[in-house]
Amino acid sequence: MNIANNILKHSLKNVYFLTGTALAGKTTLSKALAEKHGFIRFDENYNNEPFKIWESICEEKYQPHKIARDKRHNKQEKYDWDAHFERPVSEFLAEQSKPNLNDEFNEFVIIELIKLSQNTKVIADVCMPLELIIEISDYHRIACLLASPHLVTTANYGARDDHKGYLEWIMSLNEPEKKIKKQDEVFRAGTEKMFEEVKKYNLFNIVRTEYSTVQNIMELLEEHFKL
Repeated sequence: MNIANNILKHSLKNVYFLTGTALAGKTTLSKALAEKHGFIRFDENYNNEPFKIWESICEEKYQPHKIARDKRHNKQEKYDWDAHFERPVSEFLAEQSKPNLNDEFNEFVIIELIKLSQNTKVIADVCMPLELIIEISDYHRIACLLASPHLVTTANYGARDDHKGYLEWIMSLNEPEKKIKKQDEVFRAGTEKMFEEVKKYNLFNIVRTEYSTVQNIMELLEEHFKL
């Protein structure tokens, strides 16, 4: 059964969407907004409870990409991860644009957001495609946080506690410096793509630089969200 987007938009009227690039401050700002305004904070990060619940109910019939990924990881010792990280940047980007695990998980996220927001407001830290978000929400409830491309690097990404496993995995492979350089190219290309999409859809956005502060970004978000 497919649910029409206008019905989803009506059901998500108490949800504020915070999305954008890696290392733009989504986690920090969503926590700050939730604490100050009494919102429920929803974080779709794979390490968090919503994803774990979704994992527990996945079936190959309905979530084929998730099951395929699990099978690949279960055979990790046989998979050529060196070759994986040496692929062309274009291949990484093409892979991201295809239907994947994220698309399957987003269905669960939308239902959870509807459930959480019935009687209170929710700030949702999500990585949904912008095209989907603008179909199920309104302009004043969507904000895109963007990091300057030069800040989005493998080293900066891997420095976060919840991402250290990613960097450690790359460092365990052959010629890790070469692979990190390739991942930096992937990050840069993905970040530039997000900038282009935000401009395309004319969405409200804030670009984080070395001089940005949490307080300054917070004030801009509050003004945009009309809080």
